[in-house]
Amino acid sequence: MNPMIRLPPDLPVKGACDEGTALIHFEFKNITKSYLGNLPVLDQVNFKIEAGGFYYLTGVSGAGKTTVFRLLLSIERPDSGEIYFDGEEISEVSGTRQALHRRRIGMVFQDYRLLPADTIEENVALPLRVSGYRGAALRNRIDRQLEQVGLVERKREQVMGLSGGEKQLVSIARAMSFDPKVFFADEPTGNLDQSMAFRVMELIQGLHREDSTVVVATHDLDLIRSFRAKTLLIKDRKIHEVRLTGQAGIS
Repeated sequence: MNPMIRLPPDLPVKGACDEGTALIHFEFKNITKSYLGNLPVLDQVNFKIEAGGFYYLTGVSGAGKTTVFRLLLSIERPDSGEIYFDGEEISEVSGTRQALHRRRIGMVFQDYRLLPADTIEENVALPLRVSGYRGAALRNRIDRQLEQVGLVERKREQVMGLSGGEKQLVSIARAMSFDPKVFFADEPTGNLDQSMAFRVMELIQGLHREDSTVVVATHDLDLIRSFRAKTLLIKDRKIHEVRLTGQAGIS
């Protein structure tokens, strides 16, 4: 799979935030974010994520894809502007409100973020235990999540012995623990071969069919062509909606 998107310097784009009637999950209003006084990664960005939508977030390495996720998760705060989730302003939430907000979102990372010495079921159980699940309720929830990714029969295996693709399946099962209404995946297929990448994307598509809003960050044009969805491009510190044009690129 092509690991990078090469963008022509004069790529024509259109704004991603045309007015519509759909329910909006997330909205950026005039968001600017920079680091250590450098030029902004995002500069006066406005865009919306509609409830029930499937989106790709793409752009060259360092364009700001992970920054967008961190802002949406309230891990970081913008320099200026406002971020809304279901109409609630979340730009500066903290404490209990911050924890409750993150619980509504499932997140999958390229590097998995698993505990390698623990078993599959222990990794899936961790956020559930933190939230108070115990006994039969905990075991049933773990088995349900692992059944969805095809690993329930292997739940007592250590994560360190799994392939990269299998680790990503565990990561997806963990992210689904609280039946999130929104699912983010940051380069979920970046370390996988094509066969496993497609399996992971089919699982993510299944979440979308079950009414989750899905946002997948990726460099991979082949992936975008194979699993069509709205595509948001970060370019020149802005976010734009774009479309694929033949085999060459996006416009």
